[in-house]
Amino acid sequence: MRLRPEHSWFSHHSVLWNNLLENRLEEVLNLYQNATKIEPNSFFCHLNLGEIFTKIGNIEAAIRSYKKACYNQTKKIHPTFVEKHWNFHNASSPNFIIIGSQKSGTTSLANYINQHPQVLPAIKKETHFWSGEFHRGIDWYLAHFPSIPKSQNFITGEATPNYLVNYKVAERIYSLLPGLQLLVILRNPVDRAFSQYHHWQRLNWEDRSFEVAINQELEILKTTPKKPQGDKKYWQLPGNYIGRGVYIEFMQKWIEVFPREQFLILRGEDLYQGTNDTMKQVFDFLGLPEHKLQKYKKLNSGSYAPISDLLRQQLSEYFQPHNQRLEEYLGMKFNW
Repeated sequence: MRLRPEHSWFSHHSVLWNNLLENRLEEVLNLYQNATKIEPNSFFCHLNLGEIFTKIGNIEAAIRSYKKACYNQTKKIHPTFVEKHWNFHNASSPNFIIIGSQKSGTTSLANYINQHPQVLPAIKKETHFWSGEFHRGIDWYLAHFPSIPKSQNFITGEATPNYLVNYKVAERIYSLLPGLQLLVILRNPVDRAFSQYHHWQRLNWEDRSFEVAINQELEILKTTPKKPQGDKKYWQLPGNYIGRGVYIEFMQKWIEVFPREQFLILRGEDLYQGTNDTMKQVFDFLGLPEHKLQKYKKLNSGSYAPISDLLRQQLSEYFQPHNQRLEEYLGMKFNW
């Protein structure tokens, strides 16, 4: 860390980062306070310092660090905008949030959006504010976004894919930002579950075989009574490979809070099989002109052996009635 203070330690090495913050907090704090003095134009030094201040509960200092990180990032991308319009004392709300679903292409989607010349990115893809960090306060959240005057034709947003399955998030967002545009990308739930499983294996959070994990979750779902109006605990079981893919249970909750027209719902498969057309749809929804990239890089994609035919069939049969309900509710065809 001393050799690479400008690395995004908090996001790519969470176990190491959290261990250092627990056991050597003062040392890490001093390191980054010095680093920001030596490299005042560093994005990651200020961002990492903001994360440290957040960890120790110094929210005012965290906000200052986040704003400086945001300034440095935006200055590098749009120096003219910063020179003419930046104001450290003003705060801007996001225009959009990608709320889910996990392991469905949210990282790639956010990356493609952020490359549009009229999009000013947040300092992190995932803020987790509306789910796990709500107690930090709205000023803490807004410090993650660039200050954009209303007269300027720029937008900003974030992508925290666990928002979709968190039952508190929709009401929280609506209470403070009721006009927000919401993007949802939904992948075949069988593929989504398999991708999540391998992701958790890489993080050492899962030591069971996929077959064992799925069969155990299916057994729990079969033996757990579900309330007629829906029970959030029923779909948020440990592991949750299956529950997170029953999209209808979560989309209904969100559309009970936000008007349907504030959602753009995409098929994850379309993002990679018809990227230009999908991104045109995204930019139209966000009120932006079309912007094609020379190359659409697929991000956070894992490489692993395919799921067995028998297990795929078993999962497909489980999800089929839920997928049908989703199609009928949204008036869309997913063809899973």
